Amino acid sequence: MTRLLYSSDLLVVVLASTAAPAQNTNDATPSNNAHATLNPAQQHMVSNSLSSTPSQSAPSGAQPQVGDKVPESMSAQSIPHDVADQVPEAKELLFVKLPDRILLIDPDTKLISEIVTEPATTGSTAGNQGR
Repeated sequence: MTRLLYSSDLLVVVLASTAAPAQNTNDATPSNNAHATLNPAQQHMVSNSLSSTPSQSAPSGAQPQVGDKVPESMSAQSIPHDVADQVPEAKELLFVKLPDRILLIDPDTKLISEIVTEPATTGSTAGNQGR
């Protein structure tokens, strides 16, 4: 009886030790994409600070989304120091400014970690209301 209990305890320990690393691997995935999660005020600061930066076009038919790899034809830039001073959470990120949004990119994976929309102007807001 003691041997049977010992064997079952050993089996539980072995199974638990092999299951734990698999769980940790899955838990690590979201942290890779959690490079930047800016609150609305920080997004507004990034958008305003980069408003005078020239924008580039996305490749024809491309609609980049969070988690996508940045297309090779788009050139990512480092966040300027003045923006990093205002929003330290974005300091290590790269960005691509499109006409209507800013893609924040994880420099290690080249994946889009966040999309900041440009503030709407009065003219474009009125044009979108009739749709």
